[in-house]
Amino acid sequence: MTAVRRIAAIVPLLLAAAGAHAADVSTPVSTPASVSAPLQSAEPPPQLFGKPMVFRGTLGDKQVQLSIRPKNPADEGLEGEYFIFGSSQKVLLAGDGEGDALLLEESENGKDISGQWDGKLEGDTLSGNWTSADFSITRPFVLKVLSTSAPAPAKKATGTR
Repeated sequence: MTAVRRIAAIVPLLLAAAGAHAADVSTPVSTPASVSAPLQSAEPPPQLFGKPMVFRGTLGDKQVQLSIRPKNPADEGLEGEYFIFGSSQKVLLAGDGEGDALLLEESENGKDISGQWDGKLEGDTLSGNWTSADFSITRPFVLKVLSTSAPAPAKKATGTR
């Protein structure tokens, strides 16, 4: 859950608590419409990384393709994978995107962290730095959006495992 969502969830509780406390002492509490209306009617801002995205570009001197998508449920962050052209290995990714910032950890074996992607999306370009897990290697990356798609429909719970 992002910090903005946490704050948006807490503020109505604080306002309700203040109203309940004021009611206890028989003093009416009025909240200006400019304060309460946006909290009640505002929808969360659209998430920049709220739909599946495919990027292609360079990681250091290697050509790569990176795919990310929201986890299910979406507030759990992002997941995906990337590969280096000419290699059949897919490297798993998991992390978060907030605003235009993206932070992903990678795992070559599905268990251990092998690196980290720290980038920013500006227009159709995602750029930043990749760092190895032991921080001994840092490489720049520049990726262009290749495609985006609508979010996948939520899966229904079946009640079985």
